[in-house]
Amino acid sequence: MYKTIPELFFETAEKYHSKPALLYKKESVYFPILYKELSTKVQIFASALQKLGIVEGDKVAIFSENRPEWAVSDLAIMSLGAISVPLHTTFSPKAVCTVLNHSQAKVLIVSNSDFLNRVLLGQKQLKHLKKIIVIDNLASAQTETFSGKVLSYKALFRMHRNDDYEKTFLDPDNVCSIIYTSGTTGKPKGVLLTHRNFLSNVEAVNEIIPVKENDVFLSFLPLSHVLERMAGYYMALFHGASIAYAESIKQLPLNLKEVKPTILISVPRIFDKFHDVVWDKVNSSSGFQKKVFKWALKQKKQSLRYRLADFLAFKKIKKQMGGRLRLAISGGASLNEKIGRFFAKIGIMILEGYGLTETSPVISANRESDCIFGTVGKIVPGVKVKIADNKEILVKGPNVTQGYYKNKKATKQAFDRDGWFCTGDLGFVDRQGHLTVIGRAKEMIVTSGGKNVWPEAVENLLNDDKFIAQSIIIGNKRKFISALIAPDWQEVEIYMKENNMRLFSHERMVRSLELLAIFQKRIDEKINPKLSHHEKIQKFRLAPQEFTQEQDELTPTLKLRRHIIEKHNHKGIEKMYNS
Repeated sequence: MYKTIPELFFETAEKYHSKPALLYKKESVYFPILYKELSTKVQIFASALQKLGIVEGDKVAIFSENRPEWAVSDLAIMSLGAISVPLHTTFSPKAVCTVLNHSQAKVLIVSNSDFLNRVLLGQKQLKHLKKIIVIDNLASAQTETFSGKVLSYKALFRMHRNDDYEKTFLDPDNVCSIIYTSGTTGKPKGVLLTHRNFLSNVEAVNEIIPVKENDVFLSFLPLSHVLERMAGYYMALFHGASIAYAESIKQLPLNLKEVKPTILISVPRIFDKFHDVVWDKVNSSSGFQKKVFKWALKQKKQSLRYRLADFLAFKKIKKQMGGRLRLAISGGASLNEKIGRFFAKIGIMILEGYGLTETSPVISANRESDCIFGTVGKIVPGVKVKIADNKEILVKGPNVTQGYYKNKKATKQAFDRDGWFCTGDLGFVDRQGHLTVIGRAKEMIVTSGGKNVWPEAVENLLNDDKFIAQSIIIGNKRKFISALIAPDWQEVEIYMKENNMRLFSHERMVRSLELLAIFQKRIDEKINPKLSHHEKIQKFRLAPQEFTQEQDELTPTLKLRRHIIEKHNHKGIEKMYNS
């Protein structure tokens, strides 16, 4: 019989009591929190929540960046039989209020004044919220704004003890969290997940990609997203490993060197960036160094020459990522095969997997001993996959959600007559059992001529170009395919300087006929020849800035929110089709 998440945590904490569970950075130094300390903190905070009236079934929201208090809050909430509701840190004030009201959260835990201000902007609309607990110290003016509802996280700890905590006996099939989907194609929905959903997935993934007690994880993907929640948090803590929190994505290169992780949970965009940085350094190095690196990439593994290649070239790259990384997990979007093979060659194995919030999340994953780039690996133990007649991937298993909170219509639509969960993704399974995902059914472009185009495949080709940071393909119900391209301005400006081209602001340069001609040539010579006739990019437009989470154009795992990007660039897109 399955235990619950807090039960398993307390057992692990007792077993590894004197070992670091969490590491956080303060004043340029990483400090540890031992398993026994973390266990005590969870019990004290659970006692504080009990005194605030939180009981089994109540919802408590967490609005914070990754930090130790996130884990303490989550485990404390669940230990009471209450339901944790994580909020994405990129949520706008309107989105925050929408989720808080829809989930009926009674208590909200926020990390700092920035997040609190987003809540204060919509405080009059919050019908169910009774208390806000703030982790960082605040100015007195802010605490007064919410007329007595704002409490200090630190003060609550001073007021309670761990022996005040009253243990609640839980059912593993109880809902423990409501995770709101990031909404790439529509309105976010609250996915109901149970202790059994999460723990069955932890068990299944650990069977094929075992976590060791001496592993160190570097956590930077948002804990509000199910991939980091399960793979970078529960997987680590339930096997006695340590989790270090990165300061931010911008500080990731520095934190990698400081923490020296053995496992990294990431999204393809991060690996793309590292790949680009490596090649930038190679291309700016001396001719001899460049020749050595290219020679190193040609050597076969296990050979004496490969050992020399590792010593001369690869060790330096691995050191930039900490030097101890034994594997990385990639999810959230498709990993470019070229990127996967490159890192494998230098000695860093990236195992790509596939899943959804509704499946807690992992459905399939590559193994260290069986990694086929271009696929998302074999189905994990205990999960069943079936490919429908229309190529949709259908799933059954203990990791699958029971449905969406207060949304019977969406729940009914999510399952077929035989109880299979309909992922909305299309794909196929090869003879060896490896799953390949083609793309999302809703994102498939159907031109006015009736031709089908998978945008992600074309975008991956574009994004391979060193001048292109991001791209989005457009053409649904239109005569031809076009592209909106966010240039890699660093690469573009280097090229322009080398060729004595005049630099302007990005807003002016996107209209430069000279620059447009360069991009046109690259598309004509490097991209379009690899595409079938109906996929070819006939027109494009350059964007002055990259697509961002702040503009609501990317999800927390950096996937494109296509409808938002198209809305923001509506005028420019229409000009491409009407000129």
